[in-house]
Amino acid sequence: MPEASPFTSSTPESTHPPFLLALSGPTSSGKTTIAKALSTIFSNSFIIHADDFYKTDSQIPLKHGLQDWDCAGSVDFEKLWGVLRGVKNGDEVPRDLVHQGGAEDGVHAPNVKHVSEEVIERLRTEVEAWPAILKKRQLVIVDGFLLFGESVRHTSSSIYDFRILLRARYEDAKRRRESRNGYVTLEGFWQDPPGYFDNIVWPNFVEEHGWMFHGENVEGDAERSAIDFYGDTEVGPLEFMDGLDGLTMWVVQKLRGELEYITGTGGREEKNL
Repeated sequence: MPEASPFTSSTPESTHPPFLLALSGPTSSGKTTIAKALSTIFSNSFIIHADDFYKTDSQIPLKHGLQDWDCAGSVDFEKLWGVLRGVKNGDEVPRDLVHQGGAEDGVHAPNVKHVSEEVIERLRTEVEAWPAILKKRQLVIVDGFLLFGESVRHTSSSIYDFRILLRARYEDAKRRRESRNGYVTLEGFWQDPPGYFDNIVWPNFVEEHGWMFHGENVEGDAERSAIDFYGDTEVGPLEFMDGLDGLTMWVVQKLRGELEYITGTGGREEKNL
């Protein structure tokens, strides 16, 4: 049985609303790994996984005769948005929220890489030294594969305070996804059948996120209109020389820039396009 989520608001007495960071991207782009690193780096933070809002196995839509765990119809977004709006208003995360292994977090995955302890400790020390004004709001990290998709963008556009879209090349995402052995679900266990990535996973990502890139090329440059639609949005590079360590440092840098901008304590560089 899935365990109850331990995440509840830790600062109910605060007069400052929490800061909701949406961390999205294709499968195997590092979302959950980065989210967990951020929750360690920022002491006043917690994570909400969109995977925890998957529908029951029997409710997952079918595509090509297979369950499609990578489409908008597989997630109860109305419930997710309700929780997020409540959190913004000072409510606690519902205690009956269950944490699934999800269709994003593979279990028993071989050669799983993480952010190094050295980088996490260095960033944690740096964040602790930030001006207090940048840390007065609790950081709520929302981790999900379809937070900016075409199917949901008009409904979710006003929920988040800052958005980061992580990226992965097709070849890298395919290799990482297919190295996973399976996923815990609400009612059982799921393992991608042969061809699932090429027939369902990647086409779904392109269909949902093509609007954010020139010529709908998700490995190309971001569209200015997509950045302007959301406002406070960053689109990450396809790869980093330092892997997850470099990506985590980049996310923290972008997050600080956004906090400085909204508090009036610093400038903000041009968005990556």
